[in-house]
Amino acid sequence: MGDILGGFFSASTVAPLLVVWGIAALLHIAVGSVTLSAITAAGLLAPIAPAIGLDPVLLALAAGAGSLFMVHVTSNTFWLLQSLLGQSVRGALKSVTVGVSVASVVAILLIMPMSLLF
Repeated sequence: MGDILGGFFSASTVAPLLVVWGIAALLHIAVGSVTLSAITAAGLLAPIAPAIGLDPVLLALAAGAGSLFMVHVTSNTFWLLQSLLGQSVRGALKSVTVGVSVASVVAILLIMPMSLLF
């Protein structure tokens, strides 16, 4: 499996980072667990990292960034932040969801250039 996926991503190290970020984001939206989505996404693409010369740490960082995208009511993180900030559910949906999603996108935008350097 690693050899097959490695062939698809051999042209660039940025593509696997975007794929792992997207998988983690979709899993988090569907399941609501930050930990589960990050570990699953990183585990799916971990076999290709050595094949294309990608540092596995960058793959893990991209999975972590993607797993924070779109924190909403199915996520424990949402309820934790909502109660710590003392907001209503509606207010937390506006501030927490948008804020954490922006942080997720900024993180992947910072990780992609790092893959070209390291």
